[in-house]
Amino acid sequence: MAFSVNTNIASLFGQRMLSNANNAQATAMERLSSGLRINSAKDDAAGLAISTGFNSQIRGLNQSVRNANDGISALQVADATLGEMTNNLQRVRELSIQAANGIYSASDKASIQAEIGQILQEINTVADTTAFNGAKLFVRGDKTPEYDIDKQAVIDGLFGSWLASSEKMIADSYGLVADGVEMKINLQDTADPNVLASVSGTVNATTGQTENLYLNIDMTDFPKGYVPNGGTQPYYSDRIVAHEMVHAVMGRTTNFNALPTWFKEGSAELIQGADERVYNDLIAVDGNNADHFNAADMDTLANELSNANSSWDGSSLQYSTSYAAVRYLHNEIKSNGGQGIKDVMEYLSNNIDTGADLDSAFAYFSSAAGGYLVNTSWSDNNSFVADFATNGGTFIKNNFNFSNLDTGAISGLDVDGGAELTAESVVDNEGTLSLDPTVGFKFSLPTKDNIINPLLATRLNLQVGSESGQAITTELFRVDTNVLGLDQLDVTQDANAAISLVDSALSYLLDQQSTIGATLNRLAAVVSVNSQTSLKLSASNSRILDADFALETSILTKQQVLQQSSTAMLAQANSNQTSVLSLLG
Repeated sequence: MAFSVNTNIASLFGQRMLSNANNAQATAMERLSSGLRINSAKDDAAGLAISTGFNSQIRGLNQSVRNANDGISALQVADATLGEMTNNLQRVRELSIQAANGIYSASDKASIQAEIGQILQEINTVADTTAFNGAKLFVRGDKTPEYDIDKQAVIDGLFGSWLASSEKMIADSYGLVADGVEMKINLQDTADPNVLASVSGTVNATTGQTENLYLNIDMTDFPKGYVPNGGTQPYYSDRIVAHEMVHAVMGRTTNFNALPTWFKEGSAELIQGADERVYNDLIAVDGNNADHFNAADMDTLANELSNANSSWDGSSLQYSTSYAAVRYLHNEIKSNGGQGIKDVMEYLSNNIDTGADLDSAFAYFSSAAGGYLVNTSWSDNNSFVADFATNGGTFIKNNFNFSNLDTGAISGLDVDGGAELTAESVVDNEGTLSLDPTVGFKFSLPTKDNIINPLLATRLNLQVGSESGQAITTELFRVDTNVLGLDQLDVTQDANAAISLVDSALSYLLDQQSTIGATLNRLAAVVSVNSQTSLKLSASNSRILDADFALETSILTKQQVLQQSSTAMLAQANSNQTSVLSLLG
């Protein structure tokens, strides 16, 4: 065996083994002290990446559980509030039933109404003050930066009373109700100052009805303002909507495309009155002279119907003459024992399948077959137009009253001897806010115009997952007495009607409580699923990340023995080299 002094191979090998033992021992001690198998990427790069992903999911799930629990707490507050409101309304219902008993005097009912008033006031107080973590739950909250206050005002007005009141006016005065089709609301901006609002759609060539209906509101020119009326005196927004609703209802109930424009526009004006327009147009016809209302001016206005009948230009004068003509038609039919324009509308609607138009309507009502003779010269539309050109001026002079505040709307003071219908009162604004305001149409809210559901109070977006978009959205709706339809509840006037109003309000609250209950159950399920998922992911992460103490302890013990053995062998290897030097002695 050869001995080398220059290179001590045995010593070098011993040093390497000692270094390996030290490193392995350090790794084992690091794992045992941290409890982790992976303390840096060098320990297991792939395992570290997988473990980091697990850790993100676990922490996200744990936070989503807390989010869901916070949501549960908020909804429990809302549910408790609705429950208390329900109890209050049950008391109101009891009092209404009591008031309906015929043995009570007027003073007794007044006392009952006083208690009801206090209960309803408390409902409003609770609705206004119920909050969770400072956020009101039953009143409309802060708006988004994109929120459009003008568009929201229009939507609130439409679903508050404008649509519902317009439909009722048309049903009462014209006998027409649409057939439940969808009508979309389009809030647009156009450059045409002459079009404030319109109804558009496509005409069914077979039935003549209007399909694919849109209620278009030109936000550039539509009167800005807020409920109840919207806009400014005298052309309030609700009057404009009533005008357009006539077109929409007639579009579904008559052979609309076959009717002359003057009749369609005149009927739309009559529903809400147009005396202000006629007044201004008479001034314009007169050239702003001192005598605005002489016979010649009125004849000129009446004669314009011939132009409107042959070529509609959309001028204010043509709207005025059309309104006056339909009002004349209404008056003549009533004078002959009929219901007025309602008879014409019902005839057109009842005979839509046979393509009834204004020619056939005039022929019918001017003949014995119509049940009474209106005017035997009205054989068709053109003959009526000729008659109005001759007699319309006199009719305007004798029947239009520009000195009072009545708008000239059908059923009002000037037209039918009813109550005075002013610009503010002609459309009833005491309606209840509803997303289904009409029977004849299903209205859909715009989806692109940054407006809020008018009933919406609070929208809770609850992040209930560890990934983006894993959220549950629940909505709380307003519950004040206006929304519940209880502002007009008065047992001194009609106790039975009060019972019906309370039943409707209870149904509204029950619907909202049912939604809240379903959401609470869903959130409870989310908490359970996320907790279990977090547990299973934690177990998976542990198998990758955590140290095996039994294994690491045995490794540490082994490396400690190897360290001691390597140290001893290194000393032995070094001593072997010195023994060779004895040969030099």
